[in-house]
Amino acid sequence: MARRSAIIVGSGVGGLTLAGMLTRHDWDVTVLERSAERRDGLAITIWPNALCAVRRAGGEDMYQALLKVCQPIALARMFGSGGRRLAALDLGFLQETYGVTGQGVTRAELLDTLIEQAGTDVRFGAGVVRAAPDGTVTLAGGEQLRADVVVGADGVGSTVRRGLLPPGHDDRRDNPLESWQGVVGRGGAWTYQGTDFHFGRKGTCGIMPLTGDRVYWFVDGSIDEPPTGEGWPDVVRELVSRTPADQLFPGQAWDRRPVRDWGRGRITLLGDAAHPILPTIGQGACMAMEDAGVLAARLVRSTDLPAALRAYESDRHPRVLGHFERARGMLRMRAMPAPLRDRVLASMPRPLLTRLFTRSALPLPEFRRPGCIHGPRVRISSGEDGGPATAAADAGSTRHGETP
Repeated sequence: MARRSAIIVGSGVGGLTLAGMLTRHDWDVTVLERSAERRDGLAITIWPNALCAVRRAGGEDMYQALLKVCQPIALARMFGSGGRRLAALDLGFLQETYGVTGQGVTRAELLDTLIEQAGTDVRFGAGVVRAAPDGTVTLAGGEQLRADVVVGADGVGSTVRRGLLPPGHDDRRDNPLESWQGVVGRGGAWTYQGTDFHFGRKGTCGIMPLTGDRVYWFVDGSIDEPPTGEGWPDVVRELVSRTPADQLFPGQAWDRRPVRDWGRGRITLLGDAAHPILPTIGQGACMAMEDAGVLAARLVRSTDLPAALRAYESDRHPRVLGHFERARGMLRMRAMPAPLRDRVLASMPRPLLTRLFTRSALPLPEFRRPGCIHGPRVRISSGEDGGPATAAADAGSTRHGETP
């Protein structure tokens, strides 16, 4: 039997993850990237739902390679306006139940690792201008390539997606969310081993640990005004002031309600090209990696590749729609008047609060390890005094396609 072939348009997290999964099943994979070189960004969080997908669809070697560049996140604290601590959540149940907790990683280190694991070279400077349902891709210089499957993993402004839309289709992006982000050494300013979220009158800011005694931070705010940390706690102001200019990054994020059918013929979409969501639940890259796991699983088992693509899209729609809605819900919560938001978070039962902030991170059943517990125990310390409490939080047992 001839080797099956795939063209992946875009060398971001999702496209490279899919490449590594397919080459491990002896597919001939071509990755096309419009940019002349790798584009970094700063840092992201990878949660168990993404890592378990990599482990099952990409193998133990790919999974372990990613963990080597990640910093585990086992704790999370939330602070309200005025610096009052609202809750401290122990995320250790993720490790106990699924074998891995949340992970902080720089995008550059993640992409370098995924390129090493892809099993194929990335063709940089290869801009795609057209993708046809028969699997033919046309590059900006006129070159044409053809494959059994074409995957548009080229981001929120996807060229592949635009070619699939009917004339006059509304392609608006909603909810522009602006922020500044940075990576800097701890320097004694922040010694916590988990992640912090500060909900203030100016929006939200967060701090996350990285390898090499570094931290990542973000603050909401206009990208036209470089951040000073003014209006945030002392630790945030210090981290912002010490961040080198080349480690500052203005970010914009949008979302778009997922459509039910986002492919045609031998073409499908993956990640932000199909379903951009807001970063408020830390699932943008995770959804792309999870997409890759589901798509690879459908393709390697199928003798009818277009049917496999439609099955992937059908399976993914309820899942990504649920994450889209939760991300918008978290944005609404963040935008609540500060006193009301603080009261809601401080008074919320801790199992419910933990479920609220981790629900999106739970792996799909098909990617869970054999013997995983579907209703983990959650250890939580909460309130201003940080006193321990233990409560059962049902993670839910779901079929694929449901939103846990």
